[in-house]
Amino acid sequence: MKFKHIVAGALTLFSPLVLAHPGHIGPHTSTGFMTGFVHPFTGLDHLSVMIGVGLLAALMGGKAVSRLPMAFIGIMVVGGALGVAGMVLPGIEMGIALSVIGMGAMLLAGGCMSEKLATGLVMAFALFHGMAHGMEMPLDAQAMEYFIGFVLATAILHVAGIALGKLVMTSAVNQRVMRVVGIVMAAFGGILMLS
Repeated sequence: MKFKHIVAGALTLFSPLVLAHPGHIGPHTSTGFMTGFVHPFTGLDHLSVMIGVGLLAALMGGKAVSRLPMAFIGIMVVGGALGVAGMVLPGIEMGIALSVIGMGAMLLAGGCMSEKLATGLVMAFALFHGMAHGMEMPLDAQAMEYFIGFVLATAILHVAGIALGKLVMTSAVNQRVMRVVGIVMAAFGGILMLS
């Protein structure tokens, strides 16, 4: 893989739609499923962590390929329900920024950690992302449809991360690519904390 491909891949991580707040997709005329489905794609913070979970799962291999994404989705749903109910942890945006930094650090480490530690961290990240999804559900949305939408989108992003991770693992420069992705992601999380 050439350096220009790595740079091009890293640049695709940047977007003017950096934070997942309401208003990214215009007026909320569509409610329910589509609003929930689009939400994870409209915030680079959500997008990077959800793809990162898939990348990390591919790096770790074995049962982690299914366990990490399932743990993330399960706790994200719990966090979403808490967000809809109005029971949220203080500093959700800070928690999300820390999750971006943490995911970048885990990728930078090349997945060299126990599966239990990785799963615990992924679950902590998911709680904050789920709460943000739940808090930002439009008032006129059908909760079940909204949840199905953001869960499906998250699963798609995890699968994309796994596929990308497996593709990278077959290349000769796999460690360097994952380190670059980890550094870029951690730096982006740092920018989120400062903004």
